[in-house]
Amino acid sequence: MARRALYLMVERLQEQEQDAAKQMAEAQQQLSEFEAQLAHLEDYRRSYLEQALAKGVDGFYANSFHQYQIFIQKLEQASVQQRKSIEQLKKNVLLKRQQWLELQSRRKAMELLIDKQLKQQQQKQLREEQKLLDEYALYAHLRGQAS
Repeated sequence: MARRALYLMVERLQEQEQDAAKQMAEAQQQLSEFEAQLAHLEDYRRSYLEQALAKGVDGFYANSFHQYQIFIQKLEQASVQQRKSIEQLKKNVLLKRQQWLELQSRRKAMELLIDKQLKQQQQKQLREEQKLLDEYALYAHLRGQAS
């Protein structure tokens, strides 16, 4: 494959790798935000539960207790849903990381191929130069003998 085509492929892979890294970072950021939301939700639920218990000690009406109970259940359901979302986001982060690593690996393989081709070309060029020097030395030697 022509070296120019390889350079273009490496350039394209670098762009794809950067895009994949950006997507992975965005997925990680979203995961962090959802985890923070879950922590706030659980803190709120805990605080609300403590309030309900404090009012329960003082005594409160059955209707009020029922309202507290319903709201706490809704908070627990929201926490469960948030955990499910977090698990899905974790899978997404892993997928984005795998995509990024795959692109990185492909780019590095292309760069190694280019390096190998450059070294082969340099060795070929050195052999040709050595051959020319040998021919020149032989020619000079033969010319010296002829004189």
